[in-house]
Amino acid sequence: MSLWNFAADHFLSLTPPSPPLIPLHGKQLQMRYPNQEWIYPGSTIDIRETGRLPEIGTVGLDCNSRYLIVSLDPDVVLPGTGIQTIILHWYQSNFTFSCNGAGDSGVLKPGDDHGGDKHDSNTAPYIPPQPPVGSHHRYVFLLFNQSQSYEFPDCFEHIPPQTKDARSGFDIREFMLVAELDPPIAINYFYGRHTASHDEHTLPSSSVTQTSFKSLDCQIGPTS
Repeated sequence: MSLWNFAADHFLSLTPPSPPLIPLHGKQLQMRYPNQEWIYPGSTIDIRETGRLPEIGTVGLDCNSRYLIVSLDPDVVLPGTGIQTIILHWYQSNFTFSCNGAGDSGVLKPGDDHGGDKHDSNTAPYIPPQPPVGSHHRYVFLLFNQSQSYEFPDCFEHIPPQTKDARSGFDIREFMLVAELDPPIAINYFYGRHTASHDEHTLPSSSVTQTSFKSLDCQIGPTS
């Protein structure tokens, strides 16, 4: 099985009750944490190595294009309920790199402008992995092509705060539909290892429940 098929199979199982994102296409997303090795899909990484923003490589990408990244933890279980949900760990749009090799052209960097993002909300800041002690959560990173007409969806304007209330219940399929995104062009994921000796890192607002999920009023596709 190829690296892409292996990663894609795991992505398809993020939320089993929902229909899969079809067609999936693309390749392994080249990524690593600063001063670490490039991540092979399905690797297990000590969460102490994941506190800083990962670097996203540009191998195989078009320097004339713009990209956005979404990172998810699909293995969260709400305390006391047994209900599985997804937490958004990172959303960043307007990634680019230089065609002429100026600067660090081997790594994607967020642009200074906000492209077509009318909300000026081109990021939901990165939250490092923080699985419970002894658990084995997946952390999935999806790279999308960003069209020139892309705009951040109104109905997802609640996601920037780094809190459980803002990030729990993130629906990647609905986000893709309302944002009119094609399937991801590259994907990577790893398992976060958290042992009892690690310092605890918790998101603010630990009282999230099933009723905390946002009821979104998203319009799918262009309006007349």
